[in-house]
Amino acid sequence: MGAAHTELLAAAARGDDEALAALVRAYHDRVYRFGLRVCRDGYDADDAVQEAFTKLARRPEVQRDAGVLSWLMSVVRHACLRMLRPFVRERRALGAEPEGEAVLESEAVDPQQALERWELIQAVHAAIASLAPVYREVLIMRDLEGLSGDEVCKALGLELATMKTRLHRARGQLREELLRRGAWHRPEG
Repeated sequence: MGAAHTELLAAAARGDDEALAALVRAYHDRVYRFGLRVCRDGYDADDAVQEAFTKLARRPEVQRDAGVLSWLMSVVRHACLRMLRPFVRERRALGAEPEGEAVLESEAVDPQQALERWELIQAVHAAIASLAPVYREVLIMRDLEGLSGDEVCKALGLELATMKTRLHRARGQLREELLRRGAWHRPEG
C-alpha cells in the first residue's frame, strides 16, 4: 500500500468527506462486482454496496485499516446473504442460471470464434455458479477479484489453512465441472 493510500485512509478516518468519497471511488467497482456475484441480482448488489459504504462512513477505525477492502467485501457478503435468505428456496426451484454476457465483436474475430468465446464464458460462469457458496466466495475473491490470501481470510473470517483448502477444492471442482461440460480438456502428460 502506498503512502498516498495510507494518507487517504487517515484523512477519511478524521472525517474528511472528500477522502471518504475517494475511498468509495477507489473501491466501489471491485466491491460492486463482488456483490453482484454473491447476490446475483443488480438491485440487491446495489443495496449491499450502499450498506457497506454507509457503515464505512460511520467507522473511522475501519477507514484507518489497510484491510478496508476486505472489510467492505465482508459487509457486502453478509448483506447479500441476508437478502437471499427469503428467496433461496424459490431460486433453487426456478434453477436460476447466470445471465448471459454480450460478446464484443471486432473485425479481428470471426463469428465462429466469437460464438466459441461466448460459449466458454457461459460455461465458466455456470461452473462457478454451481460451486457451493463457501467455495464460490473464496474463488471469486482470490482468483477473480485478485485479493491476497490474507484479505480473503479477513473478509470471510477464515484461517489461512481453511481458505487455502477451500480455494484448492473450488479450483478442482471448477475444473471437473468444466470437463463435464466439455468446455475444458485435461492437458496431456
